[in-house]
Amino acid sequence: MNENTKKVYSEVYQVLNVLGDEYIRRLPKSLYNMLEEKRDTTYNPKYTDEITLDMQNINKESLNILALLQFNYWCDSYEEKLELQNILEENEKIHEENLRKKYNSENLFKNKKNVYTKEAIENNMAIVEYKENIFRKLINKIKNIFGTNRNM
Repeated sequence: MNENTKKVYSEVYQVLNVLGDEYIRRLPKSLYNMLEEKRDTTYNPKYTDEITLDMQNINKESLNILALLQFNYWCDSYEEKLELQNILEENEKIHEENLRKKYNSENLFKNKKNVYTKEAIENNMAIVEYKENIFRKLINKIKNIFGTNRNM
C-alpha cells in the first residue's frame, strides 16, 4: 500500500474520532478496524468540529471516503440519501462543465501564438550543403576517365 493511501486512512480515522462514538458505531467494525490498522501511525492530523473540513487541509480522497460513509451508513432516511446523491451529481456536472470549458477544442489554441510564421520558419531553416560521398566521387572520377558519366 502506498504512503498516500495510508495518509488518507489516517485522515479518515482522525475525522471519525472527532465525530465521536455515535458515528463510529454505525460503521461496520471491520471497516473501522481496517482504517485503524492500515493508517499511517506517524501521521496524525488534527481536526476540529468548529471549522469545515475543506478549510482544514484535508485530502480530497479523504473527503470522498467520508461522503461515501455518509451515503452508506449515516443517512437516516431515503430523502437524506436522495439529497446527498443530488448534491454529488450536481458537483459532478459542475466538474464536467469546467473540464469542457478548459479543454474545449475551440478555445484550446486560442491563446497560443502562431510560432510557425514565415519569418520564423525561414530563420530556423538552415542551408544544408550537399557533400558528395567519397566513394561516389571515386566512381564519378573513373566514369569521367572512361567518358561514361551520366550524372548520378
